Amino acid sequence: MSNFLNSFDISGYGLSAQRVRVNTISSNIANAQTTRTTEGGPYRRKEVVFKAVDFNQQFNKALEGMTESAKYEDPLSEGTFGKTVNPAIMSVIVDKISRDDSKPKMMFEPNHPDADTNGYVAYPNINPVIEMADLVEATRSYQANVAAFQSAKDMANSSISLLQ
Repeated sequence: MSNFLNSFDISGYGLSAQRVRVNTISSNIANAQTTRTTEGGPYRRKEVVFKAVDFNQQFNKALEGMTESAKYEDPLSEGTFGKTVNPAIMSVIVDKISRDDSKPKMMFEPNHPDADTNGYVAYPNINPVIEMADLVEATRSYQANVAAFQSAKDMANSSISLLQ
């Protein structure tokens, strides 16, 4: 039964990671015309960087605080030789949100309040087409995680109905 719960957790991590990505892309689209920030200058495009983590280590680390008797082992491990069968069960987390420091787009608008002495305004380095493509990809990944979660739920329900 714990394998079903692992599937739920792994899908949950995937959903959380994709949600952060969608939020970051939404922020980029919303600030595509922002010429002022608290840091000074135009808004800078942000991008989410994911990191694969060994789910077993994360799960055992979380369990250490609660109990020492319920240590989780890799379900793919054959156990007798001390080897871990590859690939290990990997989950995903957001490692960092990086900022794109490429040059901003300069547009000649001498009447704009943020124009420099030459009349150019620095706009964010955001391409809406790229952002929309990233948004579609993130949405598809989110939907795939929802489908995996739903499949694990259906399997768990089928198992429970067999026991009745």
